[in-house]
Amino acid sequence: MFQAGLQERSLLIEPGLVQRSNTSLHLTEKGEGQADLEVRLISECILIRNHENNKMQYFINKKCADYVMFESIDDIWRVHIFEMKKTVNEEKWENEIKHQFHGAMQNALAFSGVLGVEIADIVLHTVYRNDKINDMANPVRQHLCTHRKSISGTDWNDSEISLEFLDKKRFKHDKIKLDIETGEGEYCLAYCK
Repeated sequence: MFQAGLQERSLLIEPGLVQRSNTSLHLTEKGEGQADLEVRLISECILIRNHENNKMQYFINKKCADYVMFESIDDIWRVHIFEMKKTVNEEKWENEIKHQFHGAMQNALAFSGVLGVEIADIVLHTVYRNDKINDMANPVRQHLCTHRKSISGTDWNDSEISLEFLDKKRFKHDKIKLDIETGEGEYCLAYCK
């Protein structure tokens, strides 16, 4: 159970934007890129919904990822940032998604102040249907992918990505693939070091 003070502070955030759970949460997108990811939890979490449309306007970077989740494990707070895309290609990865992660991190710092929690770690998650960076349907592209990282510098396939934020330069990153037809998926939020 969350501490009483934390529950009171979470009431300062617009009703409907905050959801608390210790079992599971659903991250959804509507429209052309319809998606539904069930995130199964192992600890208590606070999810900030519709984050990209409710970001703090005073930051220079106006881009923002879709969801921010605060996870509490033994009074240590980890932030999980989720960006949902139907398709990921190199241009979107480098020029859009990474900037959305950065914007969400600065907003997460602001939310942590409102909630009165200290962030120990940040984990980034890209939720997608189509991976055009590793598109193996084309045999020529399959051969090129072995050399692609040195040519383009993309770190899409790495477990940690380069992203400068305050004093940190690398962040853990998980790719979460949804069913290509339905846009549905499951992900278990496990404690990772």
